[in-house]
Amino acid sequence: MTAHRLLLFLSFALTSHALAVPHVGYVYPAGGQQDTSFEVIIGGQGLVDPESVLFSGEGVQAQILEHIKPLGAIQASDMRDKLRDMQTKLTALRAAPDFKPTDELPAIRKVMREAEVTERNLLQLADYDRRRNDPKQQQNTQIGELVRVKVTIAEGAEPGLRYCRLSTANGLSNPLRFVVGQHLEIREIEEPPSFDFDHYTAGKAYKHRSRKDIPVTPVPSMPVTINGRILPGELDEFSIQAKKDDQLVLAVQARNITPYLADAVPGWFQAVVSMTNAAGDEVAYADDYHFDPDPVLFYKIPADGEYRIKVNDSIYRGREDFVYRITIGQLPFLTGITPLGAQAGSTTDISFMGGNLGAEAKRRYTAPDQPGNVSLFATVGPWRSNLIPFQIDSVHEQPEREPNDRPGAANVLDPPMVVNGRIEKQGDADYYRLKGRGNQPFVFEVFARRLGSPMDANLTVLDIDGNQIGYNDDYEDHAAGLTTHHADSRLSIKLPPSGECFVRVADTQNQYGAGHAYRLKVTQARPSFALRVTPSSLNAPAGGSARLTVHALRADGFDAAISLSVKGPEGFELKGATIPAGEDKAEISLSVPSSPLEKPVEIHIQGSGQMPDQDPVTAEAKPAEDMMQAFIYRHLVPVDALLVDVRAPAPPKQTAK
Repeated sequence: MTAHRLLLFLSFALTSHALAVPHVGYVYPAGGQQDTSFEVIIGGQGLVDPESVLFSGEGVQAQILEHIKPLGAIQASDMRDKLRDMQTKLTALRAAPDFKPTDELPAIRKVMREAEVTERNLLQLADYDRRRNDPKQQQNTQIGELVRVKVTIAEGAEPGLRYCRLSTANGLSNPLRFVVGQHLEIREIEEPPSFDFDHYTAGKAYKHRSRKDIPVTPVPSMPVTINGRILPGELDEFSIQAKKDDQLVLAVQARNITPYLADAVPGWFQAVVSMTNAAGDEVAYADDYHFDPDPVLFYKIPADGEYRIKVNDSIYRGREDFVYRITIGQLPFLTGITPLGAQAGSTTDISFMGGNLGAEAKRRYTAPDQPGNVSLFATVGPWRSNLIPFQIDSVHEQPEREPNDRPGAANVLDPPMVVNGRIEKQGDADYYRLKGRGNQPFVFEVFARRLGSPMDANLTVLDIDGNQIGYNDDYEDHAAGLTTHHADSRLSIKLPPSGECFVRVADTQNQYGAGHAYRLKVTQARPSFALRVTPSSLNAPAGGSARLTVHALRADGFDAAISLSVKGPEGFELKGATIPAGEDKAEISLSVPSSPLEKPVEIHIQGSGQMPDQDPVTAEAKPAEDMMQAFIYRHLVPVDALLVDVRAPAPPKQTAK
């Protein structure tokens, strides 16, 4: 290391302990409509000196308006002293013989001006005390700082999920999810807080509203997306006008916006949505959708009139990051597709299932040339449906051929291959027959739940005489970071000496239907791995380095060392970076360019390794966030990109002589 780079590094090291790299916990509202401008709040910690907000994709811009830092204990104490002085002065002004009711507001403003106290200061004081006196309120300092931001979405911005990161003087934050929508967007009515000089005592002047005090938010028209958040004990209510025979879909996004909460059980905001008629009778209710915690409600309106939509947490928790979006209207909604995937580069006919699809029940689709998952949607008029995953694989495919519900009618497998099948009727089980070399290792894997199918698959492998030689119900796929209920199956076994076996696919819960689709992939077992890299936002001083963790998701016995390399602009380098043999992760150091960069840049981490007598294996590390769920569980949640912010080192602090 040169003397210059050493000096830069030491300068950064001496000052870095005082710098709080920003961490963001929520953005509210978590999306907006194309061709609009609106204000959002980003909540987090270490948000001092915000500079900009970076959005993935094109067409979304942001302007920083204000940083708001909550009061600390010492500041709150000082503010109470000022408040007592102001109350004394206000009492004296009121005692004047010529004091009139119209003088009240000018008098309050006068004492505040003399004390150099703003209305926001007083509300912060009341909020500080309320948080400590309200038994329903968690003390969440990690989301206590706020940044007000003006967001502008272009008319041609692509609808769908984006990621946003807050950039401050101290670096780049972790990413948050943000949605670009097509429909009219409104926000729940939130009554502005007020401060009562006369009755303030440790938060008593600024109480949280009870559920009965919360106003009903009118919905002007549909389709519409409602933005809201649930604070402690809240139940949000909205009023819609609907017509007879309207086929309404109400789709909630809550966990979809914030996948995991570290300090809340079950680890996310569990939204509940219901609908009542004008008489107050509940006519529809949902607290989930299939295996997804975010509820979807389908309802055919029986008569013209007013209906109420109610949203709350399932056990009436709440806090600032319990953010949600509800899209309501006669909109297309996909409940399933078949098949669930296709071979790369092939053309296939896809059947869409769901509501309000019109002529979109069928589509001919040409798959991309690269394997991986893509997202499909239906388009009806100007509106897009929800997204549903579709798997692209490199091996050849064939559809299941019925009847195959017994060994004697089993479909013949020609691996490597994928079979697209489904469990269509009660008691259905699909049989397949494989003939290979005796003792040859094979992998059988079902993709269903990971592709949006409600099927809870199990796999059984039988020898030619019908004896069970392998069984799996649930396989935990660590690469599926958003899946908490793992219900797909995977078996890695050696074929019996005869080389022949039967494979049986069934639903563990004995459920069935047109939507219970699956993909059975059959390949020879070859040791392999996938990679994830965390965190997805890196900060480093020019000429210094950043620390990151590369996680190895090993499969089928791959236990060799994995060598790592970096692809990106000049100046980024990994030296001797390796995940040791048998280890599932390694912390590595990334050297960055010696000059600051104008903006964060995207880089890519690759890994390669080789087992004895096997071909080399290579994989690109997918960027992810290492997120905790409910105090204990950890998940590698995929995000958009691995970004590095390279800045000039902060100047060293001056010390008094």
